[in-house]
Amino acid sequence: MMDHVAARRLDGVLSGLFVPAGNTRLLVSACAKKIASVVVDLEDAIPVEAKDTARAGLAADVATLRAGVGMIAVRINRPWRMMIRDIEAAVAAGADIIMVPKIEAASDVAIVSEILDEISPEGKQVIISQIESAVGLLAMPQIARARPDRHAALMLGPEDLALDLRTDSSRDVMTPHAQALVLAARSGGLHAIGSPGSIAEINDMAAYQSQIEAGKKMGFDAVIAIHPKQISVIEEIYRTSTAEIAEAHAIVEGDRQNAGRPFMLNGKMVDAPVVARARRVLRTAQLHG
Repeated sequence: MMDHVAARRLDGVLSGLFVPAGNTRLLVSACAKKIASVVVDLEDAIPVEAKDTARAGLAADVATLRAGVGMIAVRINRPWRMMIRDIEAAVAAGADIIMVPKIEAASDVAIVSEILDEISPEGKQVIISQIESAVGLLAMPQIARARPDRHAALMLGPEDLALDLRTDSSRDVMTPHAQALVLAARSGGLHAIGSPGSIAEINDMAAYQSQIEAGKKMGFDAVIAIHPKQISVIEEIYRTSTAEIAEAHAIVEGDRQNAGRPFMLNGKMVDAPVVARARRVLRTAQLHG
């Protein structure tokens, strides 16, 4: 059985915020707000002509965030020559996570891992793979099993995926792909990041909340936001509630009193899988503080 050492590095991470590389105002704001994790974006948020400058400033960006942010990721660019320069800069800056866009094969993860092995042999940095194409969707089970020592999560990229599928990133379109991603991630022991719908909703927060709730029910572990006001919605939904903790304690205590035999609690039968889920709820609550 594979040792999912990289995935464990993301245990307890519920949310993150994309911030464009080099945007000092937003970086300082994210730090001041003590946002748990930040993705410094070298890809979509940076025009081609500005990428060299953004890469050169990455060490300063990460240093700014370190005062108040727990986990720092860098989203790199996909063309291989640019990708290598981005990885080198991210490692030199001290990033914790390398987010790789447009992953389409297990070999992509293997190559990025080999680059990290060479320039960061102590193994600090882990990889999040973004799935953003039809080819990537079909290869997810194989991708999820690649390099468990470096590979931590699969992440749905709904906007690029919609472009490739010639559709839109609405919830009804993305739901089956989101569920498939969770299934693939679990098959490889990885975390699943995202939700069944667009990442771009920042006005209709009720709709956004419903989408994030649906993602949690599917089994997603975390969501990356594009706007700070999305963070509070994500945290409220994903943080274990007092009621969930109380129910889990009751189940575990009932299991103890019944010496592991099935029992009734609040009109429902409780057996081993239910107890195991309750123990997971309590472990997760402890991680979230």
